[in-house]
Amino acid sequence: MQIQDGNLVVEVEGSTMTVPLPEVATAAKVKAYLVPEAYRPGRLFVSVTIPGQPEDVPACSQDLVELLGEDILEASDAAILNAAKAAKLTEINAEFQKAVAALAADYPDSEVQSWPQQVKEAEALAADPQAPAPLLTAIADARGLSVAELASRVLNKMNAYAAASGSLIGRRQAAEGLIDLAASPEDVASIVW
Repeated sequence: MQIQDGNLVVEVEGSTMTVPLPEVATAAKVKAYLVPEAYRPGRLFVSVTIPGQPEDVPACSQDLVELLGEDILEASDAAILNAAKAAKLTEINAEFQKAVAALAADYPDSEVQSWPQQVKEAEALAADPQAPAPLLTAIADARGLSVAELASRVLNKMNAYAAASGSLIGRRQAAEGLIDLAASPEDVASIVW
């Protein structure tokens, strides 16, 4: 039994079998077993075990299983790069989420949930000063402001929020683009939020 060019080559009952192996981001243990034909046509069971993961073993009676051999499947450059890219994207997305959450951190959730309605009413008032605006009217009355003044403030804050969140979205998308273009794990590691 040996691994050649990403394939397991093993002798099974006088025949040479070639089994493609997955690309792995870390060296993995490959084992080949001879199992009953009823369990696996061709009688070959192959397991690829990444460190820290449970080993896959034939689920048939172990008295009918013969270990043909084991070898180490080395990590592929492509799998290492893909794993680095996936980890970096997760990191960038988490930093993005924190940054977006910080934009609304000073407001209680129930107020944040009212923002779409506030904006809807403010836009309606901008188009027609007589438009109904029950939420903004109640807020304006409680604050001692005119509804028109509050609507103007809501639209200004909405525009500021849109600009700030848009900047963060663009920054996240730019990082994602750099991750896609990265040609090495070192290139990926150099990408920062």
